[in-house]
Amino acid sequence: MAEEQQKRNWEELPREVTESILSKVGPIYVLMSAQDVCKKWYRICQDPLQWRTIDMRNNNDMRDSYLRSLCCEAVDRSAGQVVDINVEYFGDDVNLDIMGLIVWYVHVLN
Repeated sequence: MAEEQQKRNWEELPREVTESILSKVGPIYVLMSAQDVCKKWYRICQDPLQWRTIDMRNNNDMRDSYLRSLCCEAVDRSAGQVVDINVEYFGDDVNLDIMGLIVWYVHVLN
């Protein structure tokens, strides 16, 4: 006899738990898929305060051009709230030119 699997209702998680999960997933995968888990997660992912720290390190998993577009999306979502951004392993001169548009309010740039 097979056990019934319970479906999880991700909307029922407290906001703090969801924020913790999203912070561990990281901005790349939040933008690629985690924001689509449910409406609540999408709304949390739209909150500029969730984008104060942006870690866009590329471990050669994806193209720099794709990461660049994700990075721009993350910075846009911060609505000027970003204070720490990491573009390690894909931060070439072109990316740094793009980042120059927002660097005046970033406190830490890696």
